[in-house]
Amino acid sequence: MGLGILEYRGKLQHVPGTVYLDTHSAGPENVMSNLKKGKGKDSEVILVPQPSNDPNDPLNWPLWQRDCILLLYCFCTLVCTGGVGPILSSMVIPLATEFRCTFTKISLLLGYNLCAVGAVGIFISAFCCKYGKRPSMIASMASVLVGSIWAGLARSYGSMVGARVVQGLGIAMFESITFAIVGDLYHVHQRGSRMGLYVLAQSGIANIPAVAAGKITMDLGWRYVFYLLSIFAGIGFLLSLFFGWETMFIRNELYNIDTSSQNNIETIQELKGGASVSHQESGVERTLTSTTDIVPPREKFFRRMKLFHGSFSDDSLWKIVIRPVYVLLNPVVLWSILVISFTSVWIIGVSILIAQIFAPPPFLLNTAQLGYMGAGPVIGGLLGCIICGSVSDPIARWLTRRNNGTYEPEFRLPMMVGMPVISAISYFLLGNLINGGYSAIVASALWGLAFVTVQIAAVATGGYVVDAFRNVSVEIFIISMTAKNFIWFGFSFFLNDWLATVGVSRFFNTIGAIQICLSLTTIPVYIYGKKIRAWWHLHNVIESTHSS
Repeated sequence: MGLGILEYRGKLQHVPGTVYLDTHSAGPENVMSNLKKGKGKDSEVILVPQPSNDPNDPLNWPLWQRDCILLLYCFCTLVCTGGVGPILSSMVIPLATEFRCTFTKISLLLGYNLCAVGAVGIFISAFCCKYGKRPSMIASMASVLVGSIWAGLARSYGSMVGARVVQGLGIAMFESITFAIVGDLYHVHQRGSRMGLYVLAQSGIANIPAVAAGKITMDLGWRYVFYLLSIFAGIGFLLSLFFGWETMFIRNELYNIDTSSQNNIETIQELKGGASVSHQESGVERTLTSTTDIVPPREKFFRRMKLFHGSFSDDSLWKIVIRPVYVLLNPVVLWSILVISFTSVWIIGVSILIAQIFAPPPFLLNTAQLGYMGAGPVIGGLLGCIICGSVSDPIARWLTRRNNGTYEPEFRLPMMVGMPVISAISYFLLGNLINGGYSAIVASALWGLAFVTVQIAAVATGGYVVDAFRNVSVEIFIISMTAKNFIWFGFSFFLNDWLATVGVSRFFNTIGAIQICLSLTTIPVYIYGKKIRAWWHLHNVIESTHSS
């Protein structure tokens, strides 16, 4: 048992996800000497996965280029997930007045939007797996741009619903696939901080547009919120055209020492000695010869701007479409869906309930002030992402050294210890303080504290899934996003009425209790995670369909 993780003892030579990472305490030097390692302070860290010799391999790109591409995805994610969804929280009353409808119908504007996100998700996933992530990124930004212009021009509730659906078609890419981008661009020891940066854009500061939307609505009208959003979506679209390069790359399986069930380290050792090595896994044989490899030149800038870079899978699109459904057979996937979905749904729900809670007495907040309520989540999300991103990799590295240099993906999960504590403090206090009519500023601060749980869940589970199941991480994130959005779509029909029926205190106390129970499920995942990884590899239905 390695630090509480039950060991697998079976026929696999190597459990996918488990890797030698730190040569300070890893195995014999002659085994590790031919593996590529990091530079500078990471000179003793083995690069996982091992980069190929091809300069077009994203793992061989300069780190500053990879970071710039990630920042571009973060900008587009902030525009799409932050600009499209949360901005309604400060526009509920003007929209209800304009279209003469109830709070529930305004909530459904977000519900239909997220329903579209969930419905298109598996198709976006399939297209990304088959043809790469660049085409979907550009098409998604175009969809958000068109939908935002349409929303600003909408003259009826039905037209606004149509605009929100079109916007939703573009959000799916940035609510799920971008998590897998981190796995495309970075080695294991680099992913934690980058995952934190992406979560910062996706949820940590996603309420910034909502904060600004309240003031813009007061001064210029709600339509200008969508006009300004269109400008930022247009900027993201143009930047994607020029700099949103393809991050998928077909790398020989030998280099994937994290996802393989065979001991590829010894095979690479033979290869470095000049041998021709035949490698067989999942019924597919791959041969690599060190002396005959022809290294192509790095693609020129204009070739990187091509919309399509060929096919990245031999499977048909229909087979890839149903893959996300198969990953539901993995218990860890079901766990991550529950944790991420419900943690996010509560925050989305609070954002749409702000007007119902704080517009009536005793608070009597106007439209601009309702927008300012989002300042708490912005600050909480920012601090949460900074903390989670800065501690994720160090915690994993520290546990790896304690484990004699062997890294287990479960080392991403100890960060979840903060989730039940923060959930209890924030949700229990929030409901009771609102019920007592205390300061809206204090309520905003507690809402921001509750928002930290989203960052903890996203960084911990996101990093765990990428490291443990990197080869199916796209499918896992897409099915998680789909489930989350359909759960919220269902909640949007009754959340306003539920709050009105049970009262604020009981409403938030219930949420806090659910969050604590969800947090405790991390314990068995940590203990049995390695056995589940081995079981999944041996009974992977996706690999069976791939080889059929």
